[in-house]
Amino acid sequence: MSVIDQGNTSKAGLDEIFYGAFEQDQQPSEVRADNPLFFRQGTTPWGTVQYAESAGPGNFDETGADEEVSEATVRVGNKTSKDVVKFAKDLPITEEYREDSESYGTVNKWVEQMGIRARTTRDAGAFKRSYADAFSGATTPDGIALVSNSHVSINGDTIDNLETGVLAADAFATLIKSLRLQKAHDGDLASMRADGALFPVNLFPTAHAVLASELKPGTGNNDSNYVSNVYPGLELGVSEYLDSTYNTFNSNANTSYFVVSKMHSIARDVRIPLETAWTDALNDRRRRAFYRARFRELVYCGTWCGISGSNGTV
Repeated sequence: MSVIDQGNTSKAGLDEIFYGAFEQDQQPSEVRADNPLFFRQGTTPWGTVQYAESAGPGNFDETGADEEVSEATVRVGNKTSKDVVKFAKDLPITEEYREDSESYGTVNKWVEQMGIRARTTRDAGAFKRSYADAFSGATTPDGIALVSNSHVSINGDTIDNLETGVLAADAFATLIKSLRLQKAHDGDLASMRADGALFPVNLFPTAHAVLASELKPGTGNNDSNYVSNVYPGLELGVSEYLDSTYNTFNSNANTSYFVVSKMHSIARDVRIPLETAWTDALNDRRRRAFYRARFRELVYCGTWCGISGSNGTV
């Protein structure tokens, strides 16, 4: 973006630069932490978020005329909690830079970069606590990785939401099938629809060919593309934080991909939205002013229901 007023050190002027960089236009299909499909958005009034897995009422029973209606049995298990994470940065601005910054637009450039870093910090943190580490460290309340073949529902069913197929039309159809047949915690069909698919940048060209082409790729007889024809509204998402360059949590980062229902439980709860402050130099022994920014939020995996993933290893 262009630099506004090279010598500006007022909060209002710096905020314009900061938020302009923070809200920079997205790359095609880029998923950020504020995406409402891949991260369910919420707020919290607390410094600690409590959550649990729960089994709902199950399917309705057939009931005859004048018969007593059965009562639903609802259960809660695997209660857990996590502290909201604070992210903050102070930018010190010396007396000399406040007086001379117009020479190079230095302060404005720093604030612009700070706005970008606020966004990348938020997004990196969100993916670290969810999709980027879905096969290992990002766990659901049962203590098992978000994507695993060894979840046990509250009803006692073994749940497998882990696939291994290399991204291709048939492998992705298998992933959709895994989601579609997934049981809920109450033991009945969860009824999850494939609403979104998420990929590292490395896989996105292949994903577009596999999921968005009219005909099935790699065939010579005009086969229909199952995904694009049956799920035309499927949202394709991509993130740099899933690629091995920025994802050190997943040894199969460049081959892993996911399909989610809008009813999944990967949540982002905001305690304090991004805010900025300006502190003048009156009380600093080194006569520095400070431009400050902070936010507090937490991303967590409420349960495994509503997501299936493949590590792309077979």
